[in-house]
Amino acid sequence: MEDKNILGEEKIYRLLIKFSLPAIVGMTVNSLYNVVDRIFIGNSPDLGMNGLAGITISFPIMIIIMAVGILFGVGGATRFAIKLGEGNKEEAEKTLGSVFTMLIISSVVLTILGLAFLKPLVRVFGASEEVVPYAMEYLEVILLGSIFKIVSMGLNNIIRADGSPKIAMYTMLIGAITNIILDPIFIFGFRMGMFGAA
Repeated sequence: MEDKNILGEEKIYRLLIKFSLPAIVGMTVNSLYNVVDRIFIGNSPDLGMNGLAGITISFPIMIIIMAVGILFGVGGATRFAIKLGEGNKEEAEKTLGSVFTMLIISSVVLTILGLAFLKPLVRVFGASEEVVPYAMEYLEVILLGSIFKIVSMGLNNIIRADGSPKIAMYTMLIGAITNIILDPIFIFGFRMGMFGAA
């Protein structure tokens, strides 16, 4: 028996509830990454104000990383959903492949450019001399891990378009909960500072 995608069967108001609530929960939890890092960095005697300033400087770059994932994810999910709606699974799969390729390429390019111009970048965003090392240490890890962030943000949209909003929400929850658990271990337990927070 073939699985049915509820997008073509269910009433619109039910779809809105089934899809919007998990998306809202997932995006809210996703926004907690930076908040949770701030809480632990702010309470670390080793990091304090300079650590908080470093993460504040890093925030716009993190938003750009998320935006790249959403850019390809939302655009790809739209085409993916249209092709599924037409019953053209082959084109839907090609769209998925194209989205995945673009997510990988864009994350690699962003990582290379970000690491190559890291110091001038944090200065452009307003880092003082005291804050530059904190922002750079945090952003190095964020940029090296951007491939995971960009791919997960992009593919979450495809998962929703395939009729599985709860799975998309759970993938975001797993990452956020892991961050909440590991932050105090790396910052306070292993005393890894900004590196540990990132």
